[in-house]
Amino acid sequence: MKAFRHIPFQSHPNSNGFSVCLFLLCALFTGCQSTSTVLSDKAEQPAITQKEAGEQVIEALNRAYGVDTIGLFLDSPRCPDFVEGMFYEDSLPVFQIRGDTAKARRILEASAGSGAFRLEADTEHTFTQKELRSILDTISNRFHRLPDGPLKSNMDFWGMGNHTALVSFKLNTPAARQAFRKHIIDSPAVSFEGPESPMPHSETGVSDTLGISLRPEYPVYSTQTSKASFVLINQSNRNIMCGEEYCITYEDEQGIWRELPTDNFFFSVGYLVQLGEYRIRTASLYPEVHPNKPGRYRLLYHLTILDTHTRIQMMTEFRLSNDEKEWKQTKKLKIPIHLTITQNSDNSATSETSADEETSGQ
Repeated sequence: MKAFRHIPFQSHPNSNGFSVCLFLLCALFTGCQSTSTVLSDKAEQPAITQKEAGEQVIEALNRAYGVDTIGLFLDSPRCPDFVEGMFYEDSLPVFQIRGDTAKARRILEASAGSGAFRLEADTEHTFTQKELRSILDTISNRFHRLPDGPLKSNMDFWGMGNHTALVSFKLNTPAARQAFRKHIIDSPAVSFEGPESPMPHSETGVSDTLGISLRPEYPVYSTQTSKASFVLINQSNRNIMCGEEYCITYEDEQGIWRELPTDNFFFSVGYLVQLGEYRIRTASLYPEVHPNKPGRYRLLYHLTILDTHTRIQMMTEFRLSNDEKEWKQTKKLKIPIHLTITQNSDNSATSETSADEETSGQ
């Protein structure tokens, strides 16, 4: 029983010779025309590539068996039940087969009108796409039932490879893998990815340029804060565009700048910040995933000047502190009154938790 597991004629100078010569020249000319025509026909019908042959197999099977909601035959009611999944290898489809592979090939070749595919037998040591989809459903259901905490915050995404269910962590530590196996699923079909420790990241940017500036809303936040807010101010004579993506780095005890484990996936959205506007961007710090220590931190944030299509990396520094008195007394950034906030700004990370809007970087 299986364990649970979710591709030179020289003419004579008399008339007879001339006639022979003319005849041979005509024959030669006609032969050349015929050869040319044959070559042209071959050029008009080139052999199809392996990729095209594989695509034709899928199209034929879609017609033969019908398609599912994503446009493939695999989950169609008419799909043979011995087909457990499909992936591509060297541009050819590989069908995962349960049972007699010779019989499966005869049936699929007859339906596809081609043998441009490969078969992979389902064995005790392999996991099919159907099994992996079942595992992914279990992961999704149990993830959504998890309470907020380190494991839930640490899980970035999960998906399906050819033979494994892949889970990506912000920080892929032994403790994270153990927690996953305990609270989500313990299966040899699951593999993990993500850095085991924060990666070095010495990239920098500019805080002010061309009348554009980036500032932390508070210069100091608590080491336990889950979010920090930053203000992008446009006092240039140009319109700028920014997005969702950001990166946070920190300086470790050896003076090496490293990337803080934080959000890795962002919506591809552009936000317009016009002259005289500012936009608030709130970033997640995930202290439950990584023990954020007191020290220096940086936010890196890209923007584009629209009229010149110039891309600029902005950067601003802030600190985390475990001194409650220090972060409670820190002053909020004063924004010039003539500037207006963009309608697409994030909510301030502190506006709902601070009793005094002018202080507190909690």
